[in-house]
Amino acid sequence: MDDMKNKSKFESTENTGFNFKKFLVTETYLAIFLIVVLVFLSILTKGFFSLNNVMSILNRFSYVLIAAIGMNLIIITSNIDVSTGALMSIVCIVIAAVGKTGASIWILLPVAMITGAVLSGINGIFITKLRIPAIVATLATTQLFAGVLPFVVEGSIYDLPAKFTWLAFEAKLFGLIPSSLILMFIITTIAILFMKYSKFSKKLYAIGNNSDGARLAGINIERTVIITYIIAGALFGVSATIIATASQRVTTTMASGLEMTFIAAVVLGGTSIAGGSGKILGTVFGALILSIISPAINYLGISSDWSDAIMGIIIIVSVILGAMKFIKRKKITVVQRRQDNEKPKIQVDL
Repeated sequence: MDDMKNKSKFESTENTGFNFKKFLVTETYLAIFLIVVLVFLSILTKGFFSLNNVMSILNRFSYVLIAAIGMNLIIITSNIDVSTGALMSIVCIVIAAVGKTGASIWILLPVAMITGAVLSGINGIFITKLRIPAIVATLATTQLFAGVLPFVVEGSIYDLPAKFTWLAFEAKLFGLIPSSLILMFIITTIAILFMKYSKFSKKLYAIGNNSDGARLAGINIERTVIITYIIAGALFGVSATIIATASQRVTTTMASGLEMTFIAAVVLGGTSIAGGSGKILGTVFGALILSIISPAINYLGISSDWSDAIMGIIIIVSVILGAMKFIKRKKITVVQRRQDNEKPKIQVDL
């Protein structure tokens, strides 16, 4: 009896250790990699850690992370959105048009979030109601969003009032820390708590792991996916606001191509491209690493064309590692089920 108790305690401790290791492994590797990169840059570059450059990197980090959090929610449901760059470009133009009237950031930000939520919600409706695969639906809306802009605006909206750039240039904590960082910190904290404690987040993981099982469990998959796209769209709107208000001229291609950065940040952070797993903390590290890559390449004197190539390599490696983890997890599940089926059943005669 004592042996059985000790064995039970051992198994409990072993499981706890495994879960803790599984939770931290991706984030730990990313943190180590980030430290190595920073040390490497401090040795090989001059001026990389200057105040202006650090603030510029942190500003980029803020809008990359906020949008990546939205993308993370979508990918966890086993979907994707490649229209984000075009969507955010529309949001930038919309708030520029509103900003032309002299509206403050307290008007611009809600307008951006609502516009992003509506446009992203359209993607969600196409995917769920029309049964169009996410990659196809969002590729189509990419062309739609990008095609509409030239008919609405000829190139750009310029000569925007100083009030429009208040968020980027004047709203700084202690006259130094960009307000976009504070916004990012608030959103990230809410996202971490939301994904850890909300019932809605459990639905996202369930849908990503097994949509049929989630449906049998009573989860309204269509409604959940649409809401997920709407939430992500609102976050895309926040990121677009940070990007647009950094200049008194807003172009129709201001955010084009950024969707790959957001997807790369999510995948690099350990979220499975197949859905069903992923942590916000991993996305934080992924977004920070990618925010450092482009300026680091410039400071190292390497052609900026390598930035996209490195991004592609990161996505490929991250997807391969994620696929390996997914296959390993499936094998473990199959073995466990086989062992459960092979356990002798005790028959009791009454």
